[in-house]
Amino acid sequence: MKMRIGFMISSEWVLVRGHGVVAQARQQAEALESIGHTVDLLNPWRWQDINDLDVLHFFADCALYPALKDEYPIQRRTLVAYSPIIDSNQSFTAYRLAADLGSYSSKLMTVAGIGRSQAQHSDVVICRSQHEQRRVRESLRVPEAKLEVVLNGCSEPRKLEISADSTINSLELPKDYVLHISAFTQERKNVLRLSQAAAELGFPLVIAGHAKNGPVLDELKQRIRQGQRIILLGFVDEATKAALYSRCRVFCLPSHHEGTGLVAVEAASYGANLVITRNGGPPDYFLDMAEYVDPFDLADIRRGLAVAWDRPKNDRLKNHLMGNLTWKHSARALADVYSKHRESLLSTSAHD
Repeated sequence: MKMRIGFMISSEWVLVRGHGVVAQARQQAEALESIGHTVDLLNPWRWQDINDLDVLHFFADCALYPALKDEYPIQRRTLVAYSPIIDSNQSFTAYRLAADLGSYSSKLMTVAGIGRSQAQHSDVVICRSQHEQRRVRESLRVPEAKLEVVLNGCSEPRKLEISADSTINSLELPKDYVLHISAFTQERKNVLRLSQAAAELGFPLVIAGHAKNGPVLDELKQRIRQGQRIILLGFVDEATKAALYSRCRVFCLPSHHEGTGLVAVEAASYGANLVITRNGGPPDYFLDMAEYVDPFDLADIRRGLAVAWDRPKNDRLKNHLMGNLTWKHSARALADVYSKHRESLLSTSAHD
C-alpha cells in the first residue's frame, strides 16, 4: 500500500551544508518516492492535520510529541515514527543517568531526557544500527517491541563529466593520499589525531568539508606551516568530492563516534580502502571490510592507516554496498517498518 509520509527535522540543521542527518532524510525521502510513496518535507511554520498523513516521522530532537498527544488524544490514525540520531560516546550507564535526570523534572532538561520523552510518545523508534538500538533500549528504557533497525544507504557512484585525474591535477594533489571529508573542525571528528598519525607515516592528508574558525582549524594551519603534508580544501561540490573519493588511496573517518558515517559509505562506494572508528554503527555497514580503530589511540589510528595504505584496492566492499545498502534498500526496509507498526496502530484503534 502506498503511503503519504511527513518528514520533520530540526530547522537549524538545514542551514548547515553537508549535515549528515539532513542528507539521510533527503536521500530516504527521494528513495521512498522512487518506490511510489509520497513524502512531504514539513514546514514547522504551517499547521497541518497529521491525520492527513499515514506516517509522521521525526528526525532527532524535534520535541513536539507532548503537543501531539494533547492535540490528538484519541483515534489517531497516523503512525508517529522517531529516529533518535544519537552520536554520543558516553557509556550506556552515563546516558541512562542523563535521561533519568531529564525525566525527573521539566526544569532539568537533558538531551537524553528529551530523547526518552520523544521515544515514549512515538509508535516506533527507528535506529541506524544495532549499537544505537541497544543504547535506546538500555539507556532510554524503550521496550523492544517498539524498536526497529533500518540501515542507511548509499547512492550509485557519480558519473564524472570531467575525469577524476583532471580534477586531482587541477587541485595540485599528490597521486596517493589519505582523504577525510566531514565538518572537520568539530572536535569529535578527531582530525588532529588523524593528521598526527598520517604525518608519522609520511602520508599526505587531504581534508575537505565544512569548517568553522577555532582551535582545530588554527592547529591544522600551524601544522601546515611546520611542514606537515596537509591540504585543506574546504567545502567541495559533489563532482569534486566524487573525484576525491575515486582517487584516494585511503579514506579515514576516525571520529569519537559515528551513527553511520555516510561520507565513509560514499567513499567505499567508489572503491576506497576504509579506516573508520570502531565506536557506534559502522560495523553494521562495513562488516569485516574496513579497518576499525580506537579513535582515542594514536597508535591504533596509525596502524589502521598503514594496513589500509598497503592493501590493494578491490571491489568487495563496493559490491556489498551496491547489492545490499543502496538508498532504495533503505527505503524499502523503512516502508516495511511503517506498514508493520501502522497495521498494529490501526488494529489497536479499531478495538478501542
